[in-house]
Amino acid sequence: MRKLALAIVVAIALAAPARAAGPCLAGASAGSDASDIAGLRGRIEAACACATFDGSSPAKNHASYVRCALALVHDASDGTPVLGLFGLRPECRATVKRILQQSDCGYPAAEDRHPCCRFVAASGRKSGAIRRAIHCVTRTATQQHLCAASHAVVDACSGDATNSCLPACGDGVANGGEQCDGTDAAACPGLCGTDCTCPRVVQTTVLTPSGAAPPHTPGSPGVTVTNAKLLAEFGGSSFSLNNATYTRFAMNRPAATPDAILVLVPGFEGGAGSFRILAENLITRALGDGLVLEVWGFDRRGHQLEDRAGLDVAETFLASQVALDWLYGAELGLPLHPALVAGPNRRAVFYDAQADVPFMATWTSLVFSRDIDAVVAAADAAVRNHNVFLGGHSAGTGFTARYASTDFDLTGSGPPEPGYGRLRGLVLLEGPGGSTAGAPLTADSLDRMIAKFDGGLYGAVRDNAGRCVDGTTACTLADEATTCTGQLPPKCTLATTAFSTSAILNRRSPAWLEVAGIQGATDPDGGEQILGVDQGAPGNRAVAVVPDLAILNNQPLFPPSTVEAGIAAFIDDDGPVSAFAFFVATSVGAPGPIVGGLHTWLDITEGPLPASVLPNNGPPPTTLPGGVWGQEVEETRFDRLMPAFYAGGTNFTDWYYPSAGLSTTSITGVCTSGTCTVGNVGASCTANADCNQAINLDSTALSVGRGRRDIENLTQAPNIDIPVIAFGASNGLVPVPGGYTAFAQSIGTCTAPNCDGTPRVVDEASPSPAFPTFGGANGGFEVYISEGYSHVDIVTAEDDATNNVVAPLAAFLERNAQ
Repeated sequence: MRKLALAIVVAIALAAPARAAGPCLAGASAGSDASDIAGLRGRIEAACACATFDGSSPAKNHASYVRCALALVHDASDGTPVLGLFGLRPECRATVKRILQQSDCGYPAAEDRHPCCRFVAASGRKSGAIRRAIHCVTRTATQQHLCAASHAVVDACSGDATNSCLPACGDGVANGGEQCDGTDAAACPGLCGTDCTCPRVVQTTVLTPSGAAPPHTPGSPGVTVTNAKLLAEFGGSSFSLNNATYTRFAMNRPAATPDAILVLVPGFEGGAGSFRILAENLITRALGDGLVLEVWGFDRRGHQLEDRAGLDVAETFLASQVALDWLYGAELGLPLHPALVAGPNRRAVFYDAQADVPFMATWTSLVFSRDIDAVVAAADAAVRNHNVFLGGHSAGTGFTARYASTDFDLTGSGPPEPGYGRLRGLVLLEGPGGSTAGAPLTADSLDRMIAKFDGGLYGAVRDNAGRCVDGTTACTLADEATTCTGQLPPKCTLATTAFSTSAILNRRSPAWLEVAGIQGATDPDGGEQILGVDQGAPGNRAVAVVPDLAILNNQPLFPPSTVEAGIAAFIDDDGPVSAFAFFVATSVGAPGPIVGGLHTWLDITEGPLPASVLPNNGPPPTTLPGGVWGQEVEETRFDRLMPAFYAGGTNFTDWYYPSAGLSTTSITGVCTSGTCTVGNVGASCTANADCNQAINLDSTALSVGRGRRDIENLTQAPNIDIPVIAFGASNGLVPVPGGYTAFAQSIGTCTAPNCDGTPRVVDEASPSPAFPTFGGANGGFEVYISEGYSHVDIVTAEDDATNNVVAPLAAFLERNAQ
């Protein structure tokens, strides 16, 4: 049946200001009245859905439908808009009441009542009413059209020469913006949906229990939650954070067991939403090749701490004012928005980086490998013939490589249970993965890792001060021999934060992209981005009064702008932020003209783009580590990127990237008078960094040598025998294929059915170290570079001739699915 267009429904996301009295839909109020009526009708459909009033009982008849809807009409027109969003002038009550009365909602299907549009030739009169089908027939002087695809007369009658039916979804004719309609489905024969669309990629976010239960974490044995913020967000103490979260991207029809599932892990500060565009491109291409593919985006367990309840409300109505109030309303001094009052009835909870969530210090790499394993197991249960692949973007390639290298038998008493053995292949997207190379870990480094894990890091995070292994004794590196004496190991763990914080990205700054994304869904490049708009008083702007958004108040870097221009200033590869934060760099177009004092943006669909954003950076390098090269391109569309910031149960960013726990097996060294005294003790040095040590893909010295498989159990990298495909960007983190040589040399020979024993690396120096010869498909190691792409483009770019990711990746999955 015909539905109100979403774009019309959300046009009234903000309550309209008071207007002068006058007839409804007339004069200066005509446009705003039409918008208000459309929005209110959308709200009525949500609260009094026509389909639920089927005439099967008095409570579901037409009169009951009208009563239900009129209650909202009166609420909207009493001076206080419904949920603070849906308002209506009193002069329009009668108009809306007439619309409701002239609808088929509430009539039994057996009565076959629908809008009937009439034209009387003699008088030229055109009218409409709800009539039984048997009475809506053309007679000699009167033409009548039964418009069963519409519910309301106002949506049915065209007013044309014979007052015929307006095109509507369900009338069996694909017209207007419809992709198909019933059997008129040339674009997707036999697969047209009731919403007159062809199959498309949809997403569902799932929470599944993890086998990892690290100490101090809510849900782990013996843990009682007392933190007020946690209690507020989760509504009590009976919750667990020992879960893995993933967002399942799949075609919405036809229902089918997937032939393959690709699980993807996001990078630094990234969320599962960052894979939305890649998933859409890849699933569509694979289906065209005959492979039913799903992409599952993984969210680290800190995603559960992202208090997004109010953002879900804002997303429902595409109301950026609600999102702004949810996140920053307290600092702005706003009354709690009625939509939030009717929902969670509070504002967002944000955690500090020390005492609120010190348990994040116990979320080690092994914990995340076990979380990923829970998702891999769920995928294995859903897919045909165990065709599960694992990949990651940026730092997510490290999570991927560590999972594959982990022996999940943590007892050491049985045969290895390698992560790679649960997979068909690995996918590395713009990140090096890892390596087994490096200087042997010293006894000092091993001791410090154990001291961290056994309590020192938890205490150092909680108290923001150095702590011995008991987690309570104060210490410094200078006095640890005394203060930590009698504790094993007698080492001091220095203070750090539970999650990554900086002036650019902190606990609250990634969330602003969700506010902007919601606004951009309806106003991408017209009005000012709401974070820069005064809220009730001059200067009372989110960017000015919220300390965590201070960087956005830097006028030279972030001048007054539209949504697209504001986001682009933060993420565009030529913008001020990506110059020193490569991990946000995305090629989204070019600056547009200044209109009404606002900086605007040229999306890549609005070309031609100026030559200044399309430089040629020269020929490919021949030596490592390589560097930027090639003809730049702009490949990421804002209209596809915008919903990735907020849509569904996930988002594009990671508010609480778990840096503390991930640092457990990393030691910050100290150089004293040319010799390392912490970390790589005894080695020569010129700076503290020369003394750093960390476990990459080989933890044998710790897990076997020290018997601490509970900290890390990376012993399987040399045995990885499954195929690998890797991708780089010439303007990104891995600009040349040689960036993957170390990983290729760290793993075993591919023994998959499509491999023939060819080495992973055939010649590391030919034709050059930057472009070595890998084994390709036969050797189970393929590398592809997308020329002109920036770091994030690898997962957000269009699937066109410049994209050297989607087609090779689809072929890899198709070839290696068994």
